[in-house]
Amino acid sequence: MRDSSGLSAVQSGDIQNLLNLLRSEQAATQHQAVKGLSLLMNTLPEAAQAIDAKVASGLLCQQLSAPAQEVQIAAASTLTALAKEGSENQMIIARAGVLPLLIQQMTATDTLVQTTAVTALAHLTAGQQPVASWLLSKGAIKHIQQLLQSAEVELQLAAIEAIDSAAASDLQVRSVVGNVQTLTTLINLLEAPYTKTQQAAASALANMALTSRDGVNVDMVRCNAAAALVAKLDPLHAAVCHQAARALCNLSGDNDECDDMISRTNAVPALAQLFHCSNARIVAAAGKALGNLALFSVANQEAIADSGVIDACITLISCTATAHVKEASCRLLHVLLTDSPRVHTLLSGNGTDKLTDLLNSPSVSVRHAAAGALSHLLFPRNMPGWQENNELVNRRNMMSIFQDELDSLRAANKTAHSGDMVMDQLNDICLNNGGQVSASARESQGTASSESDQDNESVTGMEDDFQEMHV
Repeated sequence: MRDSSGLSAVQSGDIQNLLNLLRSEQAATQHQAVKGLSLLMNTLPEAAQAIDAKVASGLLCQQLSAPAQEVQIAAASTLTALAKEGSENQMIIARAGVLPLLIQQMTATDTLVQTTAVTALAHLTAGQQPVASWLLSKGAIKHIQQLLQSAEVELQLAAIEAIDSAAASDLQVRSVVGNVQTLTTLINLLEAPYTKTQQAAASALANMALTSRDGVNVDMVRCNAAAALVAKLDPLHAAVCHQAARALCNLSGDNDECDDMISRTNAVPALAQLFHCSNARIVAAAGKALGNLALFSVANQEAIADSGVIDACITLISCTATAHVKEASCRLLHVLLTDSPRVHTLLSGNGTDKLTDLLNSPSVSVRHAAAGALSHLLFPRNMPGWQENNELVNRRNMMSIFQDELDSLRAANKTAHSGDMVMDQLNDICLNNGGQVSASARESQGTASSESDQDNESVTGMEDDFQEMHV
């Protein structure tokens, strides 16, 4: 028989016994108990769900001051396991007084003590602005930044994780973490001898780029991040490649200088080549990155078309690819269709047919992305294949599907920007095929140019809103 956390009665009993022993007045008994809890957490992570953090945090906090290093390590690792269970546990643990003790352990001479302390701080900081801000005020963030230079791989990984968590939790911390020295260190770690270090560094850069719509991203590319990330776009090392593609995606689409510096590298052909790999996460991230780079650049649109990505996209939307891959492919086709007659020619017929099929997809995001691409295939009328594409859509009676999708969006997304974007796309299609256009759509079409800064409208002439993609 098992409890709500999936533990057997014997396992639950073991946890309760260990907690009781932790309350003992005998130090030796306490030490054995905390080491037993740590071992249990390592072998059975779900056991943390059965521990009341309010009961355990104070007891474990006391063990962080134990004279034996193995006890300190066990206490810190158990606190990490409890912190992983969510924000409530994180704040209970932080309020128990563990933060000053963990900061103290970061300066220990034993690297394992340091590693478990930094790891615990990383998990206590994740999503917790008060904790990140407090660590910054006590100088702990600066010390963690220094640990990025450690020769010990596990300590280095823990420091990367802690920097990543802190930067994502607090704007002020992010501005401190995102200095040139730290960015340069993370970029250099992309060339570390260990794959897991490269992956962690690329992930930290990707996450920092995702949450930093400011000078941090510009500083990142000025520190040569673009070229370093492009060099990691090797699908043979899938985990590193995926994070590098994510980083390039999140660096692009928001800032002209970032887009320009990325475009000067080998990014476009390298990302395009990833469309031929079998890893869905890599393909989706690469597609989104290419879409961002093409968004404001006709030159990049042509380079992407030259790379053979159009055919690859048609293949991907026609097969059993994941929804994320199909969505990324459709969004990339959407932006490529903005200004390029050549892309219209390549997609006419077979491409129109495949995109139309996706309007029946069970995935809302895929249907919306397909509608966006089709809205550019069906007009403007000066593009090759316009009449044939409209005839194909009409033959398949897809206008009723467009109208049904539009009606459902009007009902479900009255204020959401993403819904408005898709409504504009579907309205455009209905308008160009004799359908009805709502008053809000007419108003949107009439004021699009004056609101281009607010809506991120493309300066390349897109008639609807292609929002940059980030992952």
